[in-house]
Amino acid sequence: MMYNQTLSLPFRKIYAIDFEYYGDAGEVPKIVCMVVQNVRTGELSRVWLDELRKMKTPPFETEEDIVILTYFAPAEIQSMLALDWSTNVSVIDLFAEFRCETNGNPNIIRKRLVDALSHYHLEHFIPEEKEAMRSLILSGGPWTKDQQEDILHYCEQDVLALAPLLNAILEHQNWSDLRLNHALLRGRYMKAVGSMQHRGIPIDIDFLQNLAIHWEQIKIELIETVNVDFGVYVDGSFKEALFESYLARKGHAWPRLNSGRLALDKDTFSLMSKRYPIVQPLHELRKTLNELKLNNLAVGTDGRNRTMLSPFSAKTGRNQPSTAKFVFGPAKWVRGLIKPEPGMALAYCDWSSQEIAIAAALSEDELLWRAYESGDPYIAFAIQAGLAPAGATKETHKDIRNRCKSVVLGTNYGMSAYGVAQAAQIHEIEAKSLLQKHRETYRQFWAWADNNKDIGLLGLKLETCFGWSIQVEGGNVKANTFLNWPMQANGAEMLRIACVLAVERGIKLCAPIHDALMIEAPSEQIDTEVEKLKECMSQASEEVLGKGKICRVDADIVKYPDRYMDEQGQEMWAKIMSLLTKVQKQPSRYPRNTHAFST
Repeated sequence: MMYNQTLSLPFRKIYAIDFEYYGDAGEVPKIVCMVVQNVRTGELSRVWLDELRKMKTPPFETEEDIVILTYFAPAEIQSMLALDWSTNVSVIDLFAEFRCETNGNPNIIRKRLVDALSHYHLEHFIPEEKEAMRSLILSGGPWTKDQQEDILHYCEQDVLALAPLLNAILEHQNWSDLRLNHALLRGRYMKAVGSMQHRGIPIDIDFLQNLAIHWEQIKIELIETVNVDFGVYVDGSFKEALFESYLARKGHAWPRLNSGRLALDKDTFSLMSKRYPIVQPLHELRKTLNELKLNNLAVGTDGRNRTMLSPFSAKTGRNQPSTAKFVFGPAKWVRGLIKPEPGMALAYCDWSSQEIAIAAALSEDELLWRAYESGDPYIAFAIQAGLAPAGATKETHKDIRNRCKSVVLGTNYGMSAYGVAQAAQIHEIEAKSLLQKHRETYRQFWAWADNNKDIGLLGLKLETCFGWSIQVEGGNVKANTFLNWPMQANGAEMLRIACVLAVERGIKLCAPIHDALMIEAPSEQIDTEVEKLKECMSQASEEVLGKGKICRVDADIVKYPDRYMDEQGQEMWAKIMSLLTKVQKQPSRYPRNTHAFST
């Protein structure tokens, strides 16, 4: 069967490929086999692991005018890197394209290959006994000859489905040259993701193992230590009534549910701990107790945190790695486990006030852009709105700046007057006035933002500058989703372009973290590599924001033997380090958790 749309793509050769592999969390994948099909000729190659290990180059051509089709390319790129093969090919990742075409569709819940095939009425390509075959592969062998044949056949079925799936997508969307370029850009990002997943983040594995052994002891001591300042735990359990009394004593306003009870979810705690830094240790404690299982962190025997970064999983196109497996997922103190290897250094580079820059540039609100360029958009808003005199600074007008900060940050999310009042610790009437001032000051931004919201609510398509889209027809969606979506989604585009540029320029990228990137390099080269990365990030921001508009980049550098540390996690880290020393001196008080972590 010929697939005219697929075959018309402007590439010298088109290969559909798939690998099968297995391996423990955090490890480089162990390759089992691969199947590749030359889509133009239909020629099929099936290669088992013993042959793959002997190959110095892939069983297909690798040049820029070659394109590979795959479903979730990071897995294939990781496999090629594990075999030390060149990845110098263009990529069309059908997972990313399926996500892009169906983003916002309430009927698309899962995004597996079988779901994409079903969506385009290609069910006849779905292999039987898929789960049983995956279990067989993940067992790690050894496999009999018949089992090897079954695994190869299973891999072959996925490969044979790729060209028809792309053809269906092309027929459904009728891709233009611009649309193809957007797909290829997403493919370049998926290659970068594969590279980052292959490299991973260096972890102090000896310290992690020691911490895990004593973890149950530390948690008991940690509750006692933190609770001294709050008095909200009884017999290891958090008591809402005692927390309410604590807030009353301190005079802290706290969001409530419709029922009148305190909102105690992690997002509320995260927001309120920024407003009331004194609450940060309690927030970190709750996250630590509720979410952190040290043995869930995906750390390989080489001390690298590797896990699926789940690109394009969010509606905004952002990554959504597992909060349990990714070292940046749990409580912020856990990031202290990140430590460069001997002779190496790490750098954490992030865009400053990225969403404000995006909102200003894309709405073409020059007044808002000038506020961003000032370096302090919060005091700039106060001055522009007539709430503070010209020349006011963070030091001279701290109170009004804090109020304006709550407004500037909250407007991107459609925060209500009540929410602003809670965030800024002001009366709701004053919050309404501040929100009105923001609308009056940044009229161009609000016209753009309201238009985006109307487009989304009408079930029409919203798109980023590079084609990531969302369209919700007849779904139950909040209006504020479309208010914030353009900032988040274009921020995701900015991150993707920076990753592509960094990896293609040879920078050792370890991971993306929302609006930041982490790299590693020899200590004597880290300053140079940081400058190279800043160039990538600046170029990426200009590609998204427009010529001459660049989002500032900040960098923190950590050299061996120091460890990376998040500022908001430092206090909790210090407590845990002290408790670890304490419990090591008193091993008999608690049972040792000798199986808490194993590599």
